[in-house]
Parts: sequence; structure tokens; C-alpha cells
Amino acid sequence: MDIDFLKNEIKDILSKKRYEHSIRVLETAISLGKIYKADLNKVAIASLLHDYAKEFKRDDLINLSKEHFYDETKDYLSNAEILHSYIGTYFAKEKFNITDSEILNAIKYHTTGRRDMSVVEKIVYLADAIEPKRDYPYVEKIRDLSLINLDKAILLEVNKKIEYLLKENHVIHVNSVEMRNWLLNLS
Repeated sequence: MDIDFLKNEIKDILSKKRYEHSIRVLETAISLGKIYKADLNKVAIASLLHDYAKEFKRDDLINLSKEHFYDETKDYLSNAEILHSYIGTYFAKEKFNITDSEILNAIKYHTTGRRDMSVVEKIVYLADAIEPKRDYPYVEKIRDLSLINLDKAILLEVNKKIEYLLKENHVIHVNSVEMRNWLLNLS
């Protein structure tokens, strides 16, 4: 798929701020993809489309999730942060005719992660968390670690995310916990 075509497509649907974020995720993901020898075309497509549905109305996210991903999202229907990734996957398939499971999974799980992620999935997940405008405690350490050990960088990121979610009394997606435990077992 033509990357310039995708850039134009997302530019038409995303706000300027969200579009610029997607471009930074793309650039970060390509850099990581080169280090970890990932399929750069898959990394680019998933990076550009990862937030396709991010700015959809909450009710639309809920309704589309109920219609297309009910079993996977029923416990998280109040959380648009999680739902947008599922709906982004839907549009990647329906609007852009993407059938590659690695690209679709990278979009679908870029927010929560999951156990058994491919390198492309890991890269998109982490690139979203560490793109240059992200600013939160430990992000610099995660960025530095991402250049040395992808799994350890993701593990640090998910540990900090879980700490934050616990502190704020937010729901933690089961996929994030399973990803964390899987990564611990890889070490």
C-alpha cells in the first residue's frame, strides 16, 4: 500500500494534532523497525492507521464495538481509549482492504498490547508510547532502552502504565497484564 496515499487519507480524518502524532509514531516505528529488522512496510501502514478512529465520537465507538467486537470489548465499553484501536482495525479492513493479520493486530493492540506479539506489533505499541512529544515519567529511560532491548523497553513501559492506572483507580485491560507476564517469562 502506498504510504503517501495513507498519509493523505488520515490527514483528511484526523485533527492536525492527531495527524502530527501519527507521523511521529511512523518515524519512531520506522527507526525501531530498522534496528529490529521488522517489515518496514507493515510497520508504516500500522503506524499511520493506529489512531484512525481515535477522534470518533464515543457513542460511535461504543456502537461499532458492540456490532463488530462485542466479545473482546464488552468489559471495556466505557473506555474510548481502548475501543478506538478495535475500530481502527475495522476501518483498516473495510476502508483500506488490509487483510494482513500482523498489521491488523498492530493496530488493534497498540493501546493494550497482548501476549505473543510479533515484532511489528511490539514496535507500533512502543512507538506510540515513546514518540518524541510524549512526556511522562520514565519516557526517556524507555526510549533509551528501546534502542537496546525492545522487550525490556515494553516491559518498563507497561509496568509504569499499570502503576499509573492503579494509582488513578482505572481499569487495567487483561491484555496488558498478560503481555507483561509473557514478557517477564521471556527474560
